[in-house]
Amino acid sequence: MSRNLLSRSLVFGLAFLSFACLLGQLYGFWTMRWFACWILPPPTLILIAIAYLNRRKPAGITNPHTWIVQGAIGGVVAAIAYDLFRLPFVLNGAPLFKVFPAFGRLILGSNEPAWLVQLLGWAYHFSNGAALGVMLLAAMTTARPKVLFSGAVAWALVIEAMLLLSPYAAFFGLKMDARFIVLTASAHLVFGIILGAWLARKIGCMRRIVPALK
Repeated sequence: MSRNLLSRSLVFGLAFLSFACLLGQLYGFWTMRWFACWILPPPTLILIAIAYLNRRKPAGITNPHTWIVQGAIGGVVAAIAYDLFRLPFVLNGAPLFKVFPAFGRLILGSNEPAWLVQLLGWAYHFSNGAALGVMLLAAMTTARPKVLFSGAVAWALVIEAMLLLSPYAAFFGLKMDARFIVLTASAHLVFGIILGAWLARKIGCMRRIVPALK
């Protein structure tokens, strides 16, 4: 039990560092450029190594390989759905995508080249989506589809609440009005629904298959 808790805590903590990169910038603890260059790469490689070393163990909610691989894939899929949901509002003038080039500028430490600023910003955005999925699975102890689904929705809304309470909007020059709150909360709800549906399907299937393999 203690070993399992240690593994879950380790994976959760390593994945959380993706968010720590931004949170430190918001609260003035460090810059995203410094953190992304010197702190974030080793934990990312460690997560990859943990997934690789556990790849031959039975798949399921107790396997770190499942937490990392399925969590990351589900998080990226959910992030894509999150952006597609917001796209019509962006095309109508809502500044919901303006943070991505800002992420890129903060990581690069420059406004040029513009393509690299955009690439880094969007890559960081999707890394956060992956991290959310990994963190959620590392914290879950049951493979019941309903629990995975409801847990993902709740997790997405908790993250949204944390961002609204942080200096996030003010730091990036976003107007914190009712429209912004409704749009961003709705988008996070979509993220949670898609992540939950992905995990419920994938991990739920593993739950049925693994006993048969034994």
